Amino acid sequence: MRSIGVAVLLTSALGAVCLADNLDKYGVFGPKKIALGSTPSMDGQSFSSGFTLSTEEPLATLDYDYEVAGLPYFLVSSVSNGPVEIELKYAEQFPALSLNYSDGPSQFTTSIANSRRVETHRFTEDEIGATITSVLSQPGQRWQSLRLLTGDSITFETVGLQASVEVIDDLTNLPGKFSSSNANSSEENGTYGLWPGTRPGISYRTWNLTDYVLTFESQIIRGGAGYTIAYDLTGNRDGVQIHLSSEYPSDTTFSNINTTLFPANTVTLAYGYDFVNATSVTSYILGQYDVPFNVKENVWYPVEIRVNATAGNIVFSIDGKQVFDIILTEMGFTDDQLSFYGYASRGEGAIGFGGWQDQASYVRNVTATSLSDSSKVLYSTPMTDESVVVPEFGGQSNAHGVCMDGAKRDRYIWLGDFYHTTRIMGVANSKPEQIAGTWEFLFEYQADYGQFSGFAPISYQSPMPLPEVFLNDAGKVDAYYNFPDYVILGMIGLVSYMDYFDDDAFVKAHWEEFTRAMTWLIGNQGSNRLIDLTKYVVVFLGPGAGMAVNAAAVQCLDGMAVVAWAIGDLESANSWLQVAASVKTAINELLWNDTLGNYAVDVSTPEVYGVSATAFALTSGVANETQIKLIVDGLEGLRQGPGYLDSSDTDITAHISPNTNGFLLDALLQHGYTDQAVFLFDNLWDAMISNENFRSGASWEYVAQSLY
Repeated sequence: MRSIGVAVLLTSALGAVCLADNLDKYGVFGPKKIALGSTPSMDGQSFSSGFTLSTEEPLATLDYDYEVAGLPYFLVSSVSNGPVEIELKYAEQFPALSLNYSDGPSQFTTSIANSRRVETHRFTEDEIGATITSVLSQPGQRWQSLRLLTGDSITFETVGLQASVEVIDDLTNLPGKFSSSNANSSEENGTYGLWPGTRPGISYRTWNLTDYVLTFESQIIRGGAGYTIAYDLTGNRDGVQIHLSSEYPSDTTFSNINTTLFPANTVTLAYGYDFVNATSVTSYILGQYDVPFNVKENVWYPVEIRVNATAGNIVFSIDGKQVFDIILTEMGFTDDQLSFYGYASRGEGAIGFGGWQDQASYVRNVTATSLSDSSKVLYSTPMTDESVVVPEFGGQSNAHGVCMDGAKRDRYIWLGDFYHTTRIMGVANSKPEQIAGTWEFLFEYQADYGQFSGFAPISYQSPMPLPEVFLNDAGKVDAYYNFPDYVILGMIGLVSYMDYFDDDAFVKAHWEEFTRAMTWLIGNQGSNRLIDLTKYVVVFLGPGAGMAVNAAAVQCLDGMAVVAWAIGDLESANSWLQVAASVKTAINELLWNDTLGNYAVDVSTPEVYGVSATAFALTSGVANETQIKLIVDGLEGLRQGPGYLDSSDTDITAHISPNTNGFLLDALLQHGYTDQAVFLFDNLWDAMISNENFRSGASWEYVAQSLY
């Protein structure tokens, strides 16, 4: 989004003609291989110079060899029978190039990068010799395809990405070194880098809108405009999506426009993150409604959205003409379908503005007034000041260096994943500023009572003036964050950070924040001496008062005691060691099952054991040598083709989690169980890095037992 005097321009992968700049910051990424043909192909030849797309060979597949990120750029040397339209796709994994939306859209978070993984560019003779760039960068991919849509041919002198992350063509130049007798485990087969990600911007200032009338002016520049209401900012959950289509004039409309999803002169209504599904994120089309006139481009229209959240009623009007009047509960979908982490909006929540693939629009003079009292203004912004709009709607550039676990999708810091990534950073690129910067974001969103956010945004205003609005049940005395166990994992990550970098100065400067988090954690110890995080609803490691949570808590308490000792806070060190000892005793009294020969995942399920529980029993020191042998032997009951099931009551056909198996791998190696560790290396990790379709990056949250 950028200021243009009267309004802010909202774009979604709008192809634009502009001079490439800022090349000296990181440089460029260029493709390593190219394949020409009619379909995507992995059988590429070395890329050395330009190439031509024609009706005989309309598609080029570019292979960057590893994960890259940046602003796409193009230099055209000839155009035949123009204008020539080119459809571009970007993907982490090769098979996505054959999908309609590639491996997108990436709708989980907002940023300055492109949430769409497909975009279109139109080239004429006027662009010959000029460097053409996309408006928005692509956040992470190995693969790129260019398909000729219109015209006879086009010759590209060069293509690539103006890098938004550090360019390292030779991974052996990284500070960290790793060697292995197994060629598939070498460091060159991994991924690296820090990336941004995006979706239509959501205003954090509107987090609690309910029963209101929203008015604004909207101008479509190309294709359509998108409006989001009823978004649950506090839990980053869903919303009501409204899309207005123009009449699609021929001079601005691309040939590949999706008129099935968005017919001309219509309003499309959806519930969820978007209008199409993405990985683990489902959306529902609720209806399509005709606008009673042709919607012109480059014309300002007044828009009104009336929201009665009490009744679940939404009324949409444009230019004084009502387009729909619906009740969410009568749209044919159940609460179970529409809920995300147990929540389904009835219209209450935040608002936002954006668009679909290849679209651009303006919005200005946004006002929300009370539904029952039009004189009561709930929210207002002219949308003309970039310095205000961009950080409010989540399009801010990174205020700090940051370490993230996802390339193309995440603009959130998942604190639990910091357990893994802190150590990876320590042995790979050795950039402590990215780890410290990650914590700087987390400090901004720390709750008053001490809990860190399990997933903290990085693209909103920084410092964040209203961190409390991001908590679940914000505004209530018992507001909380989900993923409380991520705080435990994150603090273990801090212990690793100190092991690798010995950064006393950073820890001392933020000791108050860290000790508040530890005080919060200890405050969750119950009368049975177990830590109980159940009230925080969503717990990743398993039951909130279960084995994995408590063993990890022991590891956290013991580790943070060492950190406290290192900076001279002996009182905290001794206190945390005492709590750790009491939790350890409770674990062995309440969760060890002699008959099972294993730790139960929870007191209520004494016969069930699991991977995370086993892993943290080993790494925390909770288990003695006899117990360790028994629980490692028990892993055979969880073993499937590529790895270990999360627990003994998991469906045996379920996908395998590299995350939880990663906890286990660390634990096995620490205790010398190399046979089990080699099994994971040769199967689960090998499945991710040896297949050329996926090895540079993919949706590795889970791996199917078929290894696809």
